[in-house]
Amino acid sequence: MEGLSQIIETVQLPVHIQVHPYLLDHRFEGKAVLPAVETMQLLANTVKSFRPMTDFTGISDARFNKFLYIEAGITQIAAFCDMTIFENGDIDAALVTKRRSPKSNITRAKEHGGLRFLSRAPVMPKPPLDPAEALNGACIEIPAEKIYRDLVPFGKAYRNIHGQLRISEDGAAAGTHALSVKAAAVNFSDMGSPFPLDAAFHAACVWGQRYAQIVAFPIGIEKRVIFEPTIPGTTYLSRIVPVRKKKDLLTFDIWIYGKDGQLYEGAWGVQMRDVSAGRLKPPRWIRGNIA
Repeated sequence: MEGLSQIIETVQLPVHIQVHPYLLDHRFEGKAVLPAVETMQLLANTVKSFRPMTDFTGISDARFNKFLYIEAGITQIAAFCDMTIFENGDIDAALVTKRRSPKSNITRAKEHGGLRFLSRAPVMPKPPLDPAEALNGACIEIPAEKIYRDLVPFGKAYRNIHGQLRISEDGAAAGTHALSVKAAAVNFSDMGSPFPLDAAFHAACVWGQRYAQIVAFPIGIEKRVIFEPTIPGTTYLSRIVPVRKKKDLLTFDIWIYGKDGQLYEGAWGVQMRDVSAGRLKPPRWIRGNIA
């Protein structure tokens, strides 16, 4: 996409990530990591501080390259936002940390995630609510308690699938909650709460464990459109639609609806992969009959 519009400015801005206790509930192999949804929010807030009139409702080419681990006991993480501004109004933003090697005294930068804020939100179809509720094929139900006990072992703040998750080979559907937090790492107002989309990732992860036999985490999103910001304290209906299934890469479309049928958010081309190098395995019960 960069070849379609000339770069007019590059900027690097400091990012001070406040480590609130709820962030420690998002874990990978027992270690706290910054969620992909919070990375997108952080980048939006930082870009807004530099260009307040930026539209954050349309996103493309989101990428989640490397986990940003949250070490025990720290209250703040020092990072940077590398921003590239294009002639057509698009803005590419990347979350970067820097570390100096004690042996060589060389500073190395690591990109943890990035995305492009689009000057014009992409046109996305708005499927009606009925297809979001219906799943074709043999459908099974898994209670949220079992998901967070056995399949997505996150702490309380990130257990936002509510009730029963319904899955079939056709996809997944679940109630996904926008948690209210007293102290948030980022301002949710422009993009809505990050928790419903994060919980939709959990539903897609469960689908992958059942039908692809891998434990997959999000590594990228082709397009994301926020039609209406999700509201903290509200539960939404998320529909997860598998698009492609390869040996090591799953692709989904995700739609998030209000209980009144209004479409709040869509994410196309959500790519998920086993990032554990095979260390994480789905439990036997999810790969076969539910027990």
